[in-house]
Amino acid sequence: MTFKRIQPRRASATGFGKPHYLWVCVLAMSLLTSIAWAEKLYKYRDADGVLHYSNIHPDTDQPMETKQVRVRGIESHLSVKVVETETEHTLVVNNEYGGPVEVEFAILDGKNIVTQPMVPKRIVVAARLRMNAIRIAPIRKNKNWSYRYTYRYCFGDPTAEHHPPKAYRPPFQSGHAFHISQAFGGSYSHDNAENKYAIDIAMPEGTPVCAARGGIVMDIANDFFSGGTNLKENISRANYMRILHNDGTMAIYAHLKVETIRVGIGQKVSAGEVIAESGNTGFSSGPHLHFVIQKNMNLRLVSIPFKIMGADGGSVTPTRNEILTVY
Repeated sequence: MTFKRIQPRRASATGFGKPHYLWVCVLAMSLLTSIAWAEKLYKYRDADGVLHYSNIHPDTDQPMETKQVRVRGIESHLSVKVVETETEHTLVVNNEYGGPVEVEFAILDGKNIVTQPMVPKRIVVAARLRMNAIRIAPIRKNKNWSYRYTYRYCFGDPTAEHHPPKAYRPPFQSGHAFHISQAFGGSYSHDNAENKYAIDIAMPEGTPVCAARGGIVMDIANDFFSGGTNLKENISRANYMRILHNDGTMAIYAHLKVETIRVGIGQKVSAGEVIAESGNTGFSSGPHLHFVIQKNMNLRLVSIPFKIMGADGGSVTPTRNEILTVY
């Protein structure tokens, strides 16, 4: 009944300090859970009755069974690399998300070096942008120099302010009504900064999910296929969509059904547009939609209280067991 994306991720790279080719060790850390995806298994019998199994979609007209079988990898849409010249190194950050990301750089164990700008340093990197972030050079060019660096990042511009033009539209199609099973401050799982002002809307798996407010798709996870109440096993396995609004805040739609997201990273969506189907993936005790508005505050995602359209068309603070209706 919750959605959480705060989990360290580590990566490594190597370089050489110059002019004396000193070994440089690089440690990267992200504040965000990495996305994992599922692999499919295809099972069919050919015209001769021979049974085949394949992880590649077969070119056949024979009846076929398809099964999601396992999570197989990790992906991140932000990367940092070291670009070297004879006289200096440059930390280059590449943001492939559909919205801005704030990145903080720090230097560990630096010897005989100067950085421009000074570190630690936080930089906001716009969507789909590759930029030179930190320049590192020796102070005394005839002496050995070395360093290690770290970085961490968080979705969103920290200057964002929540200014919705009106109350949020319930995130499902017109003519339907669903009740809120957990609201702001819910004791089951809405007890941390990321989810304090989230709501869970109980709805059958496969219910069309609509954008509650227009924006740009910033990030998605679409290929998780299971869920349950084992927190450690399932906390990072919810399919979700993150939509960036024009005021810099972000909406999360979580626990979506496997492979039902209809829009991609960077795509614009309008309020009321069908974007996915509800599901029961990740840490979940039953089919529902987890909906929350977040912003970046001091390199942490925090949730923001919001109003939602009530049955009479007015603005209300969502409460547990309230029935939401879209006419």
